[in-house]
Amino acid sequence: MWKVCNMSSLTVREALQRASSFLSEIEDGSFLAELIIRHVLGWTRTDFFMRIDERLTVEQWTEIEQLTRKRQAGIPLQYLIGEQEFYGLPFKVDASVLIPRPDTEILVEQVLKLRDPEKPSVVADIGTGSGAIAVTLATHSVWRLYAVDIAADSLRLAEENSRINDVADRITFLRGDLLTPLPEKVDILVSNPPYIPSRDIEQLDVQVRNHEPLRALDGGLDGLDFYRRLCAGISEAVKPGGLIAFEVGMGQARQVEQLLLDTGCIEQTLVVCDLAGIERVVIGTKV
Repeated sequence: MWKVCNMSSLTVREALQRASSFLSEIEDGSFLAELIIRHVLGWTRTDFFMRIDERLTVEQWTEIEQLTRKRQAGIPLQYLIGEQEFYGLPFKVDASVLIPRPDTEILVEQVLKLRDPEKPSVVADIGTGSGAIAVTLATHSVWRLYAVDIAADSLRLAEENSRINDVADRITFLRGDLLTPLPEKVDILVSNPPYIPSRDIEQLDVQVRNHEPLRALDGGLDGLDFYRRLCAGISEAVKPGGLIAFEVGMGQARQVEQLLLDTGCIEQTLVVCDLAGIERVVIGTKV
């Protein structure tokens, strides 16, 4: 426990030492402590190192302490500070959406690589969550997008993120189940659906299991339920020559690839690994 005495005399450096000590059992605890302090003070990393010997107010220290205790209790830092960077862009996040992860940047990167960003296309992001995929694709292209999610709270956050990143005019947000809300066929279908097998949910890291939305994690008995449903609708949802791109979990790539091929309307597939060498993205081209 921290002593609540003379905390108004703490410098930023001393606050970092105290917060880092409290988070010592968490991976990258010192960096997390730095991020919490920078968030409370509204500082960049340059500010932090240039002003590290400035003194905190009681109010600033109290907020730092509260956030540090919550992080130590397992609440993800991104939910505490309400933001996460993805593909170099700022995104607001809260407990209604999955926290965007670096693995998903590979999905975005492949779509931008395989289709001309300067050629007008219609794109659907199914299960948009925070809007990270749709907003990033819109930011880096001239494409027109549909972002679909079944949860109203997720869609509200995704819309806010589209405004923050100045692409709201090219994204239409639709509430509904998977492909059902789409009003037209698309050139590109992209999705990072729930893919954790139900039996594995209890084995997830506590900060994921207890704090991120279950609906964004649970992919059914074998983790493939949503891929089956998406593949069942590809023939009606995607234009001839269109691109289908999915993020997948560890060990699922070849099964999802086969699901695409079993539709009878996919002529070519591609599996892409992440930086750890894990097969992470499955891509198909429609006949």
